[in-house]
Amino acid sequence: MAEQPSFQQRVPKTVINVLTLEPGTRVRLVGDAIAEVIANPQDGVWLFLRYLAAPSNPDQVGAEEMIFAEDVLEVIETAG
Repeated sequence: MAEQPSFQQRVPKTVINVLTLEPGTRVRLVGDAIAEVIANPQDGVWLFLRYLAAPSNPDQVGAEEMIFAEDVLEVIETAG
């Protein structure tokens, strides 16, 4: 079973309004994965992402997944 991140690893550096994240925005997730937003349903809860780097699970790189907004720790690069 995968180890769960500690509380401190889950605390974002700033409050992130996921409603404003556009496709192409790159974010850092819990577990230090880096992903790119591919779709945002604008519900404030879910994002569709493509993994660009996943140190704890390299097999995820290139995979697309729906994730909870609370798993986004910081915005690395905005779209456009």
